[in-house]
Amino acid sequence: MKLRLFGRPGLAVALLGLAALLFWAIVVDIGWPWGLLAVPFALFYAALFAVSAWALLRLGSLERWADWKKQRLLILAPHEDDCVIAAGGVGPRNRELGGTTRIVYLAPDDDPAMAARRAGETRAAWRQAGFADSDLEHLDLLPRLRQRDPQKLRAAGIALRAIIDEFRPSAIIMPMFEGGHIQHDMLAGLVGRIVKPDEPIEIFEAPEYSPFTSLAFTPHRVLTLTTRWLFGLVSYCGPPDGIDGRPVLKFRLTPQELDRKRRMLGAFVSQNAPSLVETRAYPDRLVRWNRNTLRRHPFDIRGSYLALALAARRALPAALANRLLPGEPGTIGREPALTDWDAEYGAQ
Repeated sequence: MKLRLFGRPGLAVALLGLAALLFWAIVVDIGWPWGLLAVPFALFYAALFAVSAWALLRLGSLERWADWKKQRLLILAPHEDDCVIAAGGVGPRNRELGGTTRIVYLAPDDDPAMAARRAGETRAAWRQAGFADSDLEHLDLLPRLRQRDPQKLRAAGIALRAIIDEFRPSAIIMPMFEGGHIQHDMLAGLVGRIVKPDEPIEIFEAPEYSPFTSLAFTPHRVLTLTTRWLFGLVSYCGPPDGIDGRPVLKFRLTPQELDRKRRMLGAFVSQNAPSLVETRAYPDRLVRWNRNTLRRHPFDIRGSYLALALAARRALPAALANRLLPGEPGTIGREPALTDWDAEYGAQ
């Protein structure tokens, strides 16, 4: 039976260190010459332990605890589960502090019946936190998943600007421009271009998933990859990382608030509620948006882990390539490429 570690990086590092120690003990115990056969394994696991220990140190530099303060909060997301994943803690907390919280969804499912079902699940989720159905809005603004439609995307920007003008938020939470899902990136790209530089709005990006991997900036992702080599007995599942050096703010939630977030996630039956509850019920993680950086691509694919993984999939059997270099094969909706804002939005 596999040991699944959720958000326990210290234990993941300790187990990798134990594996390295085990192989070095075999080398010493058997001795010359047969003990030399275990040296490559001992070196390999020692390297994995060193990389994972570095990742653990990076967590201390990249993550910071924070407290949410009362705001006029606008939560934006393409899909029904995204708002709870990003703000299922601070959204209700903001309301309880006396702030105003509004939730807007922008990309319903292509199937009208499924769209209606998921809208109902969303209302049920937010009712767990005392929200009325009138606090939520479901719109059809973004282009479809595999559709490139600059005209519709520009119209979405106009509609989104009207929502901001009408609600006048002091804070916005939106998905991160990270290359994980094209509709997430569309929304983040729009907000970054319609909010005026001098507007007094705090904007937060919520990381969720991305094909980006970096020794410097994605320590949880690094731990996920290194623990895959623990003989198939252990898997590490950490919360999402950012994609650069901006701190990831972990907002403090009480045990009762975390339990409520789990119940909210459990409402999304059509979106694999058990998996959401198991893997996404962490304290809300947000990164402050950088107003001075408007990117065409989430990150440079040249020289990246993604480029290496795609090259491996071209050169090796699929099963072997996925075993050696697992991960998303690009932005969902644009695989194997990454989001290209200029292509999505058209000539400016």
